[in-house]
Amino acid sequence: MRALVFSDVHGETGLLRELVRQMPEMDCKFGLFCGDIVKGSARGSEYTTARNEGRIPDPNHPSIETERAEDYALYAEFYAVLRPAPFRIFAVPGNMDAPEGRYITTGLGSEGVDSGIEIVHHSVTRHEGWVIAGMGGEITEADREEFFVLRYPRWEAEHSFRVFSCIEGERIMVLHSPPLGDVVDMDGEKHKGSQVVNDLIHHWRPTLAVCGHAHDAAGAEMIGTTLVVNPGALKTGHYAIVDLETKDVNLLQL
Repeated sequence: MRALVFSDVHGETGLLRELVRQMPEMDCKFGLFCGDIVKGSARGSEYTTARNEGRIPDPNHPSIETERAEDYALYAEFYAVLRPAPFRIFAVPGNMDAPEGRYITTGLGSEGVDSGIEIVHHSVTRHEGWVIAGMGGEITEADREEFFVLRYPRWEAEHSFRVFSCIEGERIMVLHSPPLGDVVDMDGEKHKGSQVVNDLIHHWRPTLAVCGHAHDAAGAEMIGTTLVVNPGALKTGHYAIVDLETKDVNLLQL
């Protein structure tokens, strides 16, 4: 059984269209999307700048107001493009898919109802015999933010994945944040992974964990008994196909 894994679109819907065009030829049973639909540049910039300056970020900054319309347009296009997908796709938000309420309402609104996307952020589902649970955003030790960017603390991630204890079956963990690793979290010479994710993987022992966030870290590695896959960023044409039986990973580019 094969699964498509993709992440980090960041507004490049032309590449998303090409991915959807190729989906019927992929022989996949389902897809896993690891977040970051929109760009979120203005929100992210204001959040980072304010933290560096020791002030409260301004939610009414003019650039954020301007960006709101772009966000809604990109969400609508994302779900419209995925509407013809030949298989179901399970998704979480990226750290830039904020505010959290906007991500959820657009995903569950009229644009997303028949798009084939199922949001598994803070949730769990069963598909083709697999138990799939997800937690999007950037997972941190203690920080929490859901307007400018999505950041969640350890306690919230641990609580979210407790749903694995409710359903029997082989597990798939859908994340945006990568674990600390040798390959899947490297951004140049810098690690972007979270030790919290490593701890979650070691605790729940999913068969597969997928992630994004580190755009140039396309690759796969084993953490404990779990195969961890970062497909790379779709905004540069990268995606992956995983064989869930053999654990073979094909890292591909459009």
